[in-house]
This record gives sequence, C-alpha cells and structure tokens, in this order.
Amino acid sequence: MSFAVIANRMGVTSAAVEELISGRVPMAVASRLKITTASLQKFVDGGTSIGLARLLGCSSANLQDLRNAVGRRGAIGLLIGLCSQRPKD
Repeated sequence: MSFAVIANRMGVTSAAVEELISGRVPMAVASRLKITTASLQKFVDGGTSIGLARLLGCSSANLQDLRNAVGRRGAIGLLIGLCSQRPKD
C-alpha cells in the first residue's frame, strides 16, 4: 500500500508513515511535533507524554485517560492527525 498522499499531508516520508503505523515512532514524526521520539513512543505504548499533553493543551492525566480510551491504534491515529494539521516549516 502506498501512503504517499498521507505522508505528503503529514510532512514526512511514506517510510515514516509505514513505521508509525507499525507502532514505531520515527524521528520524522517527533521532529514535526517537536516532541522527543521516546516521549511519543511511550504514548503509543500506553503511557503519557508531558510534551504531547502540552501540545494538546491538557494535563498528563487527561492525556493518559485519552490514551487508555483510544488504545494503540487510536494513539497512532492521533499522531497522524496532529502531524497532518501542523503547519509545514
């Protein structure tokens, strides 16, 4: 499957989109969101992220509640959506 359109909208490569969809947060996504890769990976894996909470304008506890509700796939989808909405530098 080609993720070229999604990748273009997100401002990353197709390979980065494929990596994210597989559950590994690539540096390109972290760079787009200006949040560390480790922090975003922790969110995908089930934890919370202070940087991501700050970006969303909520507390870490609220972000953890969201992560618990949406699961791993929802967390990945949220990162795709955030990258897609972020102005390209």
